[in-house]
Amino acid sequence: METKNAELELSLIKKMMEDSRRLNIDNGIHYIFWGILVTIALLINYTMLLLKVPGNYIGLAWFILMLSGALIDGIIGRRQSKSSKVTTFTSRIMGSLWFASGIAMFMYGFLGTITKAYNPVFICPIISTSLGISYFTSGSIQQIKWLQNISFGWWAGAAIMFIFPSVHTLLIFAIMMICLQVIPGLILNKKSKQDLISPVL
Repeated sequence: METKNAELELSLIKKMMEDSRRLNIDNGIHYIFWGILVTIALLINYTMLLLKVPGNYIGLAWFILMLSGALIDGIIGRRQSKSSKVTTFTSRIMGSLWFASGIAMFMYGFLGTITKAYNPVFICPIISTSLGISYFTSGSIQQIKWLQNISFGWWAGAAIMFIFPSVHTLLIFAIMMICLQVIPGLILNKKSKQDLISPVL
């Protein structure tokens, strides 16, 4: 009896994962949006540091950009929810994963700096480590191996930034954002559009 229940549960989990993949729960829009926004913020930060702009102004620039980004991303998410005919359990898990990840990164970036818990130069590798966890989990949930493997890029980059901290960490992280977030987002978005034209039966 217990064996049959276990087999049934495994069958339901497998079906859930397959259905979620068919419904294409991740269209890459959030990856693209945040990747571009954070890249812009990193380049602004880098320029301000080279121009020796006071740190308070740099923090304010980040706060304005990230708060605006969170509000715009929330609007995008709400519109997608309204336009989507089906909401899956997996899509809710994905939403929770990235929401929690976003909260953690906000805390690393702002609360950690305000409390002087660590040198600000280590914010990028800390966030990169967190992104590695989120990408690994996201790829596993969606059964997208290449997306899961991107996590190793985030962790490798984090290791380099931890070992060789400098102002140029901002540029390294900006490049990582383009290569490991914006480009994967574009790939997911392209696949999403193709699936809409030719849905998996």
